[in-house]
Amino acid sequence: MHADIIFRQAVPADSTELLKLIQWAMQVYAAKSGITTPLDAFSETVFDLEQQIARDHVIVAEHKHALIGTVRLVRRSPDQAYFTRFAVHPHLQQTGVGRLLFQAAEAWLLQNGFSIVELHTALTNETLVNFYQSRGFVLVETDSSRGYPRGLFRKIL
Repeated sequence: MHADIIFRQAVPADSTELLKLIQWAMQVYAAKSGITTPLDAFSETVFDLEQQIARDHVIVAEHKHALIGTVRLVRRSPDQAYFTRFAVHPHLQQTGVGRLLFQAAEAWLLQNGFSIVELHTALTNETLVNFYQSRGFVLVETDSSRGYPRGLFRKIL
């Protein structure tokens, strides 16, 4: 299956399918993390995603013409990006799709001159915390401002 995955930049026509994928994956993320407060992803619309695709670098993983993963890379400064809306189809989590998507995102960041990438994740989701730490991210800050403990992780590329 991995050989058949295409990684590409999202286009506005992906927005409806992308919104469904992100919201489904975020439901699973919230459940696995013990998050009971609404996540920002649940209030996003197709129009919001179209704007994000136009403004940011949104990568999608596609398999047999279906979107199975995504990540949005937001420029925070000339050399720093924010890694957000990292989502893999719930039935394909823990199969290596996320690892490949992460590699595609990191390659794009390096090719485009970024030297720092940051992200937030729930500290209660040990699987994701371990995933990010095993890829070189370091916890630099914690907060509970959104109703759950989350960490800001940073990686020097």
